[in-house]
Amino acid sequence: MRITRFIANNFRNFSHLEVKPGPGINVVFGENGSGKTSFLEGIYLFGFGRSFRPGGFRPLIKSGADEFTLFCEGHDASDVDSQQRFGMSRNVNGEHQLRINGSKEARLADLAKNVPVQLFTPESVEVIAGGPSTRRQLVDWGVFHVEHSFFGLWSNYNKVLRHRNKLLKTKRLNYSQAEDKYWVQQLCLYGQEITEQRQGYVERLGKYLKPIAQTFLPDVTLDVSLKVGWDSNKTLSDALSGSISNDVKYGHTSVGPHKADLQIIADGVAAKERLSRGQIKVLVASMKLAQARLLNEATGLACIIIVDDLTSELDRDNQRKFCELLEDSDNQVFISSVSIDSLSDNFKKEPAMFHVEHGILKRHIEN
Repeated sequence: MRITRFIANNFRNFSHLEVKPGPGINVVFGENGSGKTSFLEGIYLFGFGRSFRPGGFRPLIKSGADEFTLFCEGHDASDVDSQQRFGMSRNVNGEHQLRINGSKEARLADLAKNVPVQLFTPESVEVIAGGPSTRRQLVDWGVFHVEHSFFGLWSNYNKVLRHRNKLLKTKRLNYSQAEDKYWVQQLCLYGQEITEQRQGYVERLGKYLKPIAQTFLPDVTLDVSLKVGWDSNKTLSDALSGSISNDVKYGHTSVGPHKADLQIIADGVAAKERLSRGQIKVLVASMKLAQARLLNEATGLACIIIVDDLTSELDRDNQRKFCELLEDSDNQVFISSVSIDSLSDNFKKEPAMFHVEHGILKRHIEN
């Protein structure tokens, strides 16, 4: 996806914003609080339907306004004639609307499928340092974009999981295994397919990750694998059967794909224990680039890569390496920075540059 025009109305501190980004590297600079991250946030919403910043939807609406609206148009990276239009709005009551090429019947999953977005921010270290849910999200982003059936499988699995957990909570004192049998069968049906797709994706991801990570961590041996969410020596059916007493006791399903994790090993040790914070940052950056490259080669789609506050996250040498990899990739990139001075030398070609100040974003032309 290449965004050729982006419009925001009453979004954060922007009353009205209209910008035509470049097809490759775009650098947005300005003082802290000027609106750089808000601009990136608006693009991110098209890929995820939610913000990467805390606070819910209400702060997204400019103070004094009733709703925000976002619009973008663009085309596939390989076909400039494949124009597509996307729009979304949300009002102070939480009511929202999505449009794809004018259709009001659009689902968030349809929007996300068309606008694959990768994000690298100061909080991205949580992919390594945080809990399993962050790593599951990373894996599932990739599987969602590569395997067309994944979204349906995952949606159905979660519906069944909610039904079973409700049963476990309400029937805790009078549990009926016969009543539970149907839900367990359904968990196994969807859960096994989800796991197979995740395993296939993680295996492919590792092949893309290792050569990219070598650019930043030449002396570190990396390995990635999927922890499926139960004892891998058992079938999911046997694991669920063996956990019934605990599940009834605590009122929730304790094993299954919803407990999966991405295991990231560096030199034979868990990466979060082996690597410094600086090394973790470049490893996460490598993982984002690997996912974008895998997506492109598997589907022909290009990512939109968002990098918030790059200069504060990587040292000068790793900034240069990261920028070179971004520039060589077939992706549209948006980078925010307080200043352009520390970034301009990192690119072979002059990037499209935009300056934002007091909620006004303009194309920057160097003299």
